[in-house]
Amino acid sequence: SDQADEEGRKIFLGGLAYEVNEQDLKADFGKYGELEDVQLPMGDSGKHKGFAFITYRKAEDAQYAVKEHHAREYFGREISAKIVVPRESRGGRYTGGSPRPSAPAHVE
Repeated sequence: SDQADEEGRKIFLGGLAYEVNEQDLKADFGKYGELEDVQLPMGDSGKHKGFAFITYRKAEDAQYAVKEHHAREYFGREISAKIVVPRESRGGRYTGGSPRPSAPAHVE
């Protein structure tokens, strides 16, 4: 939920091995605190897309899980684990609203 994003209770896991399933995530990430939600988006092939979102009841549990798993091996692959940041808080992305520098005018 947006509220979980704002409170820093949701984590993103990237680079997951295809054999990882929702039960694995619940068992392995539930060690860090009470889980509210686990999302493992599926692709058209019937396999998941290689990433997941896990929402904890407490932000400190999410931070602990990220600290324990970021850039560490999980099911034989190094995964990334990050706290999800609300869209309006993310900066530095080009959204099309600000003008880009234009090419110098052609002078004859």
